[in-house]
Amino acid sequence: MSAALDGVRVLDFTQMMMGPWATQFLGDLGADVIKVERPRVGEWERGLRAMGKLLDGQSPFFLAMNRNKKSLTLNLKDPRAQEAAKRLAAGADLVVENFRPGVMDRLGLGYDDLRAVNPSIVYVTGSGFGPDGPYVDRPGQDLLIQSMSGLAAYGGRRGDPPTPSGSSIVDASTALMLAFSAMVGLFHRARSGEGQRIDVSLFNTAIALQCQELAAFLNLPDRWQRSEAGVAGAWLSAPFGVYRTADGHIAIAMASLSVLAELLDLPELATYDDEGRAYRERDEVYRMIQGRLLERRANDWLGVLATRDVWCAPVASFEDIVRDPQVEHDGLLTTVDGPNGEPVRVVGMPVRFSATPGTVRSGPPGVGEHTDEVLASIGFSEEEIRSMREDGAV
Repeated sequence: MSAALDGVRVLDFTQMMMGPWATQFLGDLGADVIKVERPRVGEWERGLRAMGKLLDGQSPFFLAMNRNKKSLTLNLKDPRAQEAAKRLAAGADLVVENFRPGVMDRLGLGYDDLRAVNPSIVYVTGSGFGPDGPYVDRPGQDLLIQSMSGLAAYGGRRGDPPTPSGSSIVDASTALMLAFSAMVGLFHRARSGEGQRIDVSLFNTAIALQCQELAAFLNLPDRWQRSEAGVAGAWLSAPFGVYRTADGHIAIAMASLSVLAELLDLPELATYDDEGRAYRERDEVYRMIQGRLLERRANDWLGVLATRDVWCAPVASFEDIVRDPQVEHDGLLTTVDGPNGEPVRVVGMPVRFSATPGTVRSGPPGVGEHTDEVLASIGFSEEEIRSMREDGAV
């Protein structure tokens, strides 16, 4: 069975999550991804500790996002390394980079430079705020972007400080946007023969993620407030939120308060089953429901709510996730070989393709593991490679 992206070569200059997770998707689908890293130390995220620790000298964050790639080390300030990058670009279909704006141009590896050696190149650049504008020089990092974009402002209770997501949701969403945009670029090139530059940014993605909330803000006269009691959506009525039970937590999404009044034996809830009142007095509604749910265990309540198809779910921990039957059924967790050969458990391919499924062919590479192989494939001799290694060019 051939892979969907078999024969597509990706020259990957990315680091952190936005770029590497995007190019890992491409690699899972069969693309030949050449990851360009710094000599000796490799990508910055290789050393990013989780809870203060590394896994056999590697960051688990790095190991999560860099399978199905070859690692080539290049000192991009060295003219021979720049020449190697241009030779690779000449035979590549896609170049992806997420340095700060202007860095690749200063290195002689910007879009115009690489288009000169490959006119049909698709060149995707990711950044914090795009290639220009008043914020172009600001650092693009997930927590900062969540804060600047408004994403952090409406999480948590009214009296709490702004509450960002516990996961790098902007990095992850921008990675998906980057992979999608790369596919659009390759599709356009396949139809027209024309390459192009594509710019993806964390900030723009974070704004786009809030399309529903911004549409409400821009078009309704009322201004939102976070719930004081714990309704999870600043724009939504109770019962929407997470509730404590006798032994854990459950989430309840949109639901009829009249139905909940019957199921929870709280007839007074039915008097709030009016959209206007349910929103205005949502904190009172939330507290009423919360008081009742403390009386029984989570699974008991989930069973009761399921009898009337109330949208609800348990609040799972990672301990629950790793033994979740749906996770197992979908094969969402897999094992790869780390750079030192040790097995590492990671999240696998989350999308099903009936004809061209994603595959894990190789684990994350060691720093520069494929340098000699890649350079030899574009015409560098053993002597040239040895000289470049001795001089720190690779």
